Amino acid sequence: MLRRKRQRKYLVKRCLELRDQLHTFAASGSQEALHKLRVEIKKLKAFSELTKLYKGEKEATIKKNIKKIFHRAGIIREAGINLQMIRQFDICQPLFSIKATNIIQQESAKFRLHETRYDHDIRNTVISLLQSLHPVHSRDIKQWFSGQLKKIAIVVTAASSDQLHEARKKIKNLIYVHGILHKPLAAELKLKIDYLDQMQDAIGKWHDAAVAVDLLEAHGSGKAKASKLRREQDKAREAIHAIGDGFWEKVVKQD
Repeated sequence: MLRRKRQRKYLVKRCLELRDQLHTFAASGSQEALHKLRVEIKKLKAFSELTKLYKGEKEATIKKNIKKIFHRAGIIREAGINLQMIRQFDICQPLFSIKATNIIQQESAKFRLHETRYDHDIRNTVISLLQSLHPVHSRDIKQWFSGQLKKIAIVVTAASSDQLHEARKKIKNLIYVHGILHKPLAAELKLKIDYLDQMQDAIGKWHDAAVAVDLLEAHGSGKAKASKLRREQDKAREAIHAIGDGFWEKVVKQD
């Protein structure tokens, strides 16, 4: 049984961490703080997925204002990642770099202007979540994990890569929700969290290569370089399927 007390403790921790990263970013413009802020919101989203298991009770949803914070932070984060891709893969696009830099500066300034409001929105959202908590039966949690793993297995063991990014989101949700559980329940699931983290990291590398290829093709920065990146993307996809081979034996601890 996942009790209210443990859920409450988890949510309070998320609230404090999220607000801390908000203030850190507002004070310094740190891209790392912005990344951690978005991760904390993802953890709240994962928690809301867990609340769908509340029997006979309405699940807790993430309010639109928190989704707006996530979206606005995402605009800045995407521009920052694009700059990283340009440097990492030696893509020569000065105008694009200037545009991305301007987006970071302008959107960061706007974000800072709303710091106090965002802080209130975070607190109010977590308070709302705290007021709607209900215990979750262990058997329901086990069934949910099993269902999510089946969906992930279909994607990572298939030849197609269309749903890989969505599979990565599901993997991260599993990892986040696993972090909420008390040790005896987590042990009963027999999940190899390190394996799931290895899988999501491999998909992340594939996605980075895909983003870089899109940047090259959008800005016509050389066919040879694009071809090289496509080969890297293909290798990354092959690595995903190699890791995914024998998925069930690898993801569940054998007795």
